[in-house]
Amino acid sequence: MFLKIVRNLSSEEIAERIRRFEKEFGMSFEKFEELFLGQKLDAKLVRAYFEWAELVDSYKGYVEEGTVDYVVEEIKEFKTEQAALLTPKRIELLHQLATLRVESINDLAQKVRRNVKNVYQDLKVLYKFGFVKLNKRKGRAIIPETLVKEITFLIH
Repeated sequence: MFLKIVRNLSSEEIAERIRRFEKEFGMSFEKFEELFLGQKLDAKLVRAYFEWAELVDSYKGYVEEGTVDYVVEEIKEFKTEQAALLTPKRIELLHQLATLRVESINDLAQKVRRNVKNVYQDLKVLYKFGFVKLNKRKGRAIIPETLVKEITFLIH
């Protein structure tokens, strides 16, 4: 089974992708851009240029405003056991995270009328799939945030 996932990248994922570009091309984006715009690089690199530019722009927005806005569409193969972990309760939790403003896992559990421990366990599974981000703020509070905008099951 395959899943098409439309999601936001986390700031850590954006930073990692930028590092990969720097390593692959052996230079900073600024140097790459200078060479590319000066037509000193192969025109085949246009896709890399635009992707890298968008990543850098998104990361700058994160640094300045604290918000990340970089959406990717991925096709992931899910084994039957993995797909079974996407229970109705977990899918509902994703939906609730997308629509509610929550201050902590406790706050989320109260709003969805579920046990805190169960909500936390579900969030850990969703985190491993890359569907949620768990932000530590305000001392010990962990604030869950959905990264997923769309999940489509593709049955082959």
